[in-house]
Amino acid sequence: MKGNLKFTILTIGIVAIFFIMGREIVETRVKLKNTQYQIVQEKKEKVWLTDELNAARAGLTRADRDLRAANSKLAFVNRKILSIKDGNHELAMEKQGLEYKIALLQEEKRTMETRLHSLSELKEAIRQVKIEMRDNKISQRLEHIRQQKEIDKWETALGNRGFFTKDGQDYYKPKVNVEVRSANISLNKK
Repeated sequence: MKGNLKFTILTIGIVAIFFIMGREIVETRVKLKNTQYQIVQEKKEKVWLTDELNAARAGLTRADRDLRAANSKLAFVNRKILSIKDGNHELAMEKQGLEYKIALLQEEKRTMETRLHSLSELKEAIRQVKIEMRDNKISQRLEHIRQQKEIDKWETALGNRGFFTKDGQDYYKPKVNVEVRSANISLNKK
């Protein structure tokens, strides 16, 4: 029995070892399946993260391009603003000059109004205007006469091309050939 007992203990020990080893194998298989599942999940996550990284890089590239475009637009707008500021400064200076001229003209208008409100001043102004109108007419007439003389000089220089004319009318009598035919010849025969 001692041999049987040893054998039974040995068998129980072997069965226990096999059971423990079987359990460890099952646990190892479960751990292996879990590890494989985790590897698959991590691969999926890696693919997803790679896609996200690529999308983020594409977004970053697009954002960089947009940033450069916005910077160039901003530089263009800044240049426009500077030119508009310069133009605005010039306009402000021109406005001041025009305001000064308006003030001078208003002062001149007031002096003219005070001058023209008195009857003697008004009569003198009317006489002055009439004299200026007469002088203008005389100078225009003299200029017209001078221009007409110049035109006549050029027409005389060009000549009348062999025609006898005076004051635009012909004074040279042209030759006329009169051909007389007898009455018996018909007009169709020549």
